[in-house]
Amino acid sequence: MHVASNVASIGMPGSDARRDIDSVADAGFEGIRLLVRWSDIESVEGILDWSWVDREMAWAAERNLAVLGVLTWAPTWAVPADYALVTHPAPASAERFAQFVSAAASRYRDQVGAWEIWNEPNVAASYGPSANPVQYCDVLSASSAAIRDAAPGALVITGPTSPAVDSSADLSPATFVEALYRCAGAETFDAVAMHPYSSPQLLSEPTEPWSSAHEIAKVRAVMESHGDAGKRIWFTEFGSPTTNSGVDEQRQADILVDGITTLTQLPYAGPVFVFDFRDSMTGSAVPDYNYGLVRSDYTPKPALDAVRAFVG
Repeated sequence: MHVASNVASIGMPGSDARRDIDSVADAGFEGIRLLVRWSDIESVEGILDWSWVDREMAWAAERNLAVLGVLTWAPTWAVPADYALVTHPAPASAERFAQFVSAAASRYRDQVGAWEIWNEPNVAASYGPSANPVQYCDVLSASSAAIRDAAPGALVITGPTSPAVDSSADLSPATFVEALYRCAGAETFDAVAMHPYSSPQLLSEPTEPWSSAHEIAKVRAVMESHGDAGKRIWFTEFGSPTTNSGVDEQRQADILVDGITTLTQLPYAGPVFVFDFRDSMTGSAVPDYNYGLVRSDYTPKPALDAVRAFVG
């Protein structure tokens, strides 16, 4: 599983989850990244509904797809009251989140080979109201212990970083990963994860000091400075949106080819996951809905064949 695929639309209203997973397998991908949302599974405290995730996991297993699970998002009852209106707020209790993590790791111990702890916790948009590495370290440490107890064979991957610069709300990938080594320790995780987006530029041609290519090098330097060069960096999202404010479909393909080539040539690279397999809503003005290798009606963009050349 070196070049794999996200299926972000799974579980969203109107998605055809079974067809999405089958399409990923039919395209030749060997792995898939699936969100396991605490906010959906235990929306009411003490009542857990795993049915939707059970189906996703079963479908992936039927198609022999390796699964990277993402344990993320807190239900409203599990966040501080003043965070209730914050988008994707941090959980109030690391221990309570770890209880959910333990249940998930135990339930899917035979289906999930690696778990990411949260999604993009270095930015306020995903770990509100602002990035808090010390609090996240508690979440990572408690979750790591839970996974290693419930599913000893599974890998623990740090929450993947989003491209960002240091500010009052967000932290750059290198700053965030440095904090993880200092307050959680290398023993709590088996690999570091990043989302090295570069669009509309090519990843191999960074134009700014904060460009993803530079941040990858800085994160690697942090790992080496802590004597952790034996671990890999997993790139669990990479892609480009095809919108009026993004790029056209051919440029998307070019960005993906360049990025995957750049990432897979790094001697410390782990798997590379393309975001996304299918558009959530082709033509929407929302960039996140247009990252697919195929359009929302499953017709392929040039990027599909371009990426398939790296698979296998």
